[in-house]
Amino acid sequence: MTAAEFIKILERTDPANQRFLTQAQTGRRYYHNDGDIRKTGAAAIDEVNRFLKTLGRNPLHSADNRVPTNWHQIITDQKIGYLFTYPPQFDAGEAETNKKISETLGQDYAKVLRQLATDATNCGVGWLAYWYNPGEPFSYWFVDPEQVRVVFDPASVKPRILYLIRAWSETDADRRTVLHYEAWNEKEVSYFVSAEGGAPVLDMQRGRGGIARHTYGRIPFIPFRNNADARGDLPRYKELIDCIDKLVSGFANDLDDIQEIIWVIKNYAGETSETVTAEDGSEVTREIDLLQRLKAQKLVHVDQDGGVDTLRGEIPFEARSRFLEILKSQLYISAMAVDPFPDAVGQASGIYIDFLYGLLEMKSGLMETEFRSALDELAQAILLHLGISSRPIEQVWTRNKPKNDLETVQMISQTSETVLSDESKTKAHPLTEDWQEERKRIEAENAQKLKSAAAAFGGGDGE
Repeated sequence: MTAAEFIKILERTDPANQRFLTQAQTGRRYYHNDGDIRKTGAAAIDEVNRFLKTLGRNPLHSADNRVPTNWHQIITDQKIGYLFTYPPQFDAGEAETNKKISETLGQDYAKVLRQLATDATNCGVGWLAYWYNPGEPFSYWFVDPEQVRVVFDPASVKPRILYLIRAWSETDADRRTVLHYEAWNEKEVSYFVSAEGGAPVLDMQRGRGGIARHTYGRIPFIPFRNNADARGDLPRYKELIDCIDKLVSGFANDLDDIQEIIWVIKNYAGETSETVTAEDGSEVTREIDLLQRLKAQKLVHVDQDGGVDTLRGEIPFEARSRFLEILKSQLYISAMAVDPFPDAVGQASGIYIDFLYGLLEMKSGLMETEFRSALDELAQAILLHLGISSRPIEQVWTRNKPKNDLETVQMISQTSETVLSDESKTKAHPLTEDWQEERKRIEAENAQKLKSAAAAFGGGDGE
């Protein structure tokens, strides 16, 4: 790929990339508890304070608490914990192949999968890259979604990536910002570099003349979409979170401001000016701000017909509390989340638990649909690396939600072997964490029992 072709691709993807970056950065801000309340406040109090400060007349404190309530992280982590506390397992139909896939995925599988889910929820899509050289292990890791741009093949009905660009910045020894690019297609990767906003040029220090061929047979980046539209979850309920943040911040402002007293002075116009001595010894007349003097001196003189009253603000606590409950209730519906404080608790039936988790299950199902195809692509890439022919691979997903274990065990024990296999029963049993390892233990125990029985009845060693 030449520099001119690469620049055309950058220009072609720029509008869509800007929209994506806006979505991704907003989702990540809210996930890290940096909502819009930090910029705007509960009201235009910062503008009021700035105006009064300019006039030099701000004796009464105008509170400006900005309290983000971190709802987006709670809702996001709830979904990810529900889906990926127990990472999906692969079943290729052969124990040896399953073992090789598991060993290739290694200990990082759960960590990478959870990060992909977090990126997908916040940004709309998470990206995974994999790589290997002949004779070397298969490696994979998540990629910052904000670094990736894609061009899809317009002639393909099924979405197919034609080009993928990964971009990131570094600071060189001269403290200049240098942009690095990788431009991938199905056969090669081209490396470009751009310093201080200049036009990208081939990076001759990488590959052969800035270009390297690969043998993956596909672009080694896999998209993990949050849903079919690759949209993040935050737009569903952002305005509700903003409203809650404003309500909480405004309540905190009222609690601060109620400590301030407004003085009402009867029949007292007060002095409007006073004469003071300047630094050069001259006398200067200046206006008097009665409230400023009152706040500083803590007293006021009035004549026999005068008097002083005080006013304090009143906080509509009941109305605010009720409004907050309404917002929270609507937030769980719009976010398709589970209220952590349901009305009924304890050993609830399985039907009630399914009802409680109904909305979360619907939302999670949309992510599972997209992640299934992405995980299958990862598994097929692993098979290619291992030299094993491509084959259908079953995925076993386990939800992390409260269960009525007694109901589940009773159902399993009462199900006939003609309806459900022992392997399926092992997968569904609530005490099973790794069904494949559990089946190995069961088979080993059964073999030992047969050996012991043969030895007991035959008088031999069971061989």
